[in-house]
Amino acid sequence: MVCDRSLDAQRACGIESENIVISGGAGQHPLVRQLLADACGVSVVSTASREPVLLGSAILGAVAGRVAASLPEAMKQFTQVDATYHSETAFSPFHQRRYAAYKALQQAGRLIRE
Repeated sequence: MVCDRSLDAQRACGIESENIVISGGAGQHPLVRQLLADACGVSVVSTASREPVLLGSAILGAVAGRVAASLPEAMKQFTQVDATYHSETAFSPFHQRRYAAYKALQQAGRLIRE
């Protein structure tokens, strides 16, 4: 549930994320992408890049080498959306209950360690 914790931290700072961009590992599977969208309540976007880590390095290099004027410009220039997975709101109550239980267990774990 790292996704939810990150989104909670962003929301606490007044930042509202519209989507999550995912690549690599388990995130390559469409089921994982849909579960993540449902659990976090935001859209999950996958990119068309087969090597997203290398693409990220190339994007940074393009900005450093002045091939692109800025990081956002380079991202638009070199990336392509493969698919977007939208949150199914019907599952929200289920995921919210699970996340509340997860947070309670995390809090209990912190109390035990103190």
